[in-house]
Amino acid sequence: MLIDTHCHLNFKAFKKDLDEVLKRAKDAGVEKIIVPGAKIDSSIRAVEIAGKYDCVFAAVGIHPHHASDDFEIDTLRQLARNKKTVAVGEIGLDHHHYKNYPQLTLNEKGKQVTLFLQQLEIAKEFNLPVIIHCREAQNLLLETIRGFQKKNSRIKGVFHCFEGEADYLKEVLSLGFYIGFDGNITYSENKKLVNLIKNVPMDRLLLETDAPYLTPLPFRGTRNEPAFFIETVQFIAGILKMKSEELSAQTSDNAACLFFGK
Repeated sequence: MLIDTHCHLNFKAFKKDLDEVLKRAKDAGVEKIIVPGAKIDSSIRAVEIAGKYDCVFAAVGIHPHHASDDFEIDTLRQLARNKKTVAVGEIGLDHHHYKNYPQLTLNEKGKQVTLFLQQLEIAKEFNLPVIIHCREAQNLLLETIRGFQKKNSRIKGVFHCFEGEADYLKEVLSLGFYIGFDGNITYSENKKLVNLIKNVPMDRLLLETDAPYLTPLPFRGTRNEPAFFIETVQFIAGILKMKSEELSAQTSDNAACLFFGK
């Protein structure tokens, strides 16, 4: 059994052939898929898809890219109440300078922190794990989480599509989080990820597709989908010197523990 803990079936890339994508996923052994939101409309769509397909579950959240958008936090709270919602995400901080976009201002970075804290509160309110996105804001993110946990009980979740140094990984693990890896670990330019994953305890490891992005080799250059998940699993199993079936079982157990309370 495989559980894809991060797959954007709610994005337009899957609008025309979602049924076929899910059939191929099932045929490839993917039994459960968690679909995270990036803003309110995609969170609504995640809940809608989860309501239609037994194998799909929703995460609802607002990505830091959309921290400046107007939205009703109460709408997100309502979505978090849905019986098929299993997490709040993807949420976090992102200070990367994207091509064709201006540098983030201090005010915009502050809005990201405010939004992140609001969504941590929702996760606490409904006892849901969080799916965290972090890019080039590691120190501030850790500081924010520590500050939140100091005033509240420890929050659980996963650092999605992990990137960073070994010391950062150690800090994240010390806070009790799971670590998610994706198809980009198969790329030759990402050898650092190969070394990092060896330092993740097996009971804290999660695997994701992040489809339609981060398509693993040998399908790189095409739209990613859950049916390609096995390529990532086999690659990581080779790194960890274990059977694919053992890795699938372990990471699925981890996902079930975090998201489904099993």
